[in-house]
Amino acid sequence: MDCRRSRVDDQRGVTLVELITIVAIVGIVSVAAMPLFMTFLRAMETRGASQELATVLQQARELAISRNINYTVEIDVNGNRLRFVDGSGTPWTGPGTDGNGYRRLVNQAQLAAVNTNPVFKPLGTAGAGRITVRNSQGTSALDVVISSAGRVRIARVGQ
Repeated sequence: MDCRRSRVDDQRGVTLVELITIVAIVGIVSVAAMPLFMTFLRAMETRGASQELATVLQQARELAISRNINYTVEIDVNGNRLRFVDGSGTPWTGPGTDGNGYRRLVNQAQLAAVNTNPVFKPLGTAGAGRITVRNSQGTSALDVVISSAGRVRIARVGQ
């Protein structure tokens, strides 16, 4: 009768010292990468808020075109909110606004500086303006720029 034996002596595995070394290396790399990740996270928060604001401004432009009246985007920096007001002074209320027509940016970004409240006209043109958006920690900022042609774009602060 032929009895088969397994040869445990020839098998190799990972020793405890090797496992602890690998875990230590992964931990050191994670700790070193954390500040870079947090900087990236803050920059993406600012980018997302700027894109959201650009979309909201584009909505004001589309309202002016579709209703054939001027819409002013009133920005309340202290209250960190904005609203659309038509030529007669009536605020627009719709999805995402409160009873007075105000809305806030979703991710708690700050509307930091406004050089003028942009006015969108029925032909899609606008009064040029610049709105600075800063992340909730105030560590990064981007400008949302409205051109006189009504184009809305995102730029670095001061560009």
